[in-house]
Amino acid sequence: MRMAILTVTAEGLLLAEKISARIGGQIFKLSKDLVGEIFDKFDALIFICATGIAVRMIAPHIVSKLSDPAVIVIDERGQNVISLLSGHVGGANELTLKIATEINANPVITTATDIENKIAVDSFAGKLGLRPEPKAAIKAINAAVLRDEPVYLTAGNVRLNLNPLKLIAGVGCKRGTSAESIFQALVAACALINQPVERVNILASVDLKRDEVGLLEVAKALDIEIKFFSAAELAKKITDYKLSESQFVKKTIGVGNVCEAAALCCVNSARFALTKKSFDGVTVALIWEK
Repeated sequence: MRMAILTVTAEGLLLAEKISARIGGQIFKLSKDLVGEIFDKFDALIFICATGIAVRMIAPHIVSKLSDPAVIVIDERGQNVISLLSGHVGGANELTLKIATEINANPVITTATDIENKIAVDSFAGKLGLRPEPKAAIKAINAAVLRDEPVYLTAGNVRLNLNPLKLIAGVGCKRGTSAESIFQALVAACALINQPVERVNILASVDLKRDEVGLLEVAKALDIEIKFFSAAELAKKITDYKLSESQFVKKTIGVGNVCEAAALCCVNSARFALTKKSFDGVTVALIWEK
């Protein structure tokens, strides 16, 4: 999950730095224009400000509970952590609990299933990389769960489709890296999100790796498509998504982020399943197509 931590005061900045150090996240100075720019580029927006300010800033950009990022609001003293938007599919409720634990704050979660300690079908689907549709069925099934009514996997009066999302793996590697090393890196990366490597639909990398034997052999072994993108295409994603860059890699190939940027080039809209991780010289990032 890629997180943007937004704050404007000195006290808020201290809290932002504390949160970033403990669970990650990029820190930005809060502004209306910035929120509009990054709303669909990060998986979670963490506002350290008044709730009313956050509501006014996100209101013009809200689209759907199935695609909006998690939005969390924290007061600048770090007393309360509020799950504001996309508690289930977006993961705001889970992130709220995590942050509250790390900074010793009070988690504020208002979704009915969570306060009743029930499993919400859309939360369950989101963790498995599934898109629950239609939205009306989500509401009906969660209501049944709250009433302690049985919910079956077979079709009934209300039918909910759980459609698998595409899983894209962006890969960066040194020249001459073996197929075995790349494959094991993919297996390890997928294990971190509790998915088998067979779940990967597309591999992606920079076009300088178009003849990289190890990458081509892995794509063939998994029987999946592999896509390559130019440095200019990767650079645009780096700018649009404010991705971090390795200066060493940038000097070598012209851009400082291959795996995350290449994966993002494959889709119009994405949610990060795993941000850039390094496995013995192979970097892997995993994204779900929204």
